[in-house]
Amino acid sequence: MHAHICDPDDEIAVERFKSTFKQLGAKSVGKSWGIGVDVLDFQIGEAVITVFSDTWSIDIEGPEQLVQKVLQPLFLHRR
Repeated sequence: MHAHICDPDDEIAVERFKSTFKQLGAKSVGKSWGIGVDVLDFQIGEAVITVFSDTWSIDIEGPEQLVQKVLQPLFLHRR
């Protein structure tokens, strides 16, 4: 599953995203680059989630259950 998290200049949303990753125990397991996009892999439990970061957006991709787990606290803060 792929999901848009926020724009990289939205400092509040970026901090919430980082906090959520920390709370979930995300561990960095890889970093690469592709045509202007930083690609970061994080392990949360047994699954790996990929973060795509560029000038325009921060997105994630991974197993649906894990992506939903990351999105849930982010959307709770937006209400």
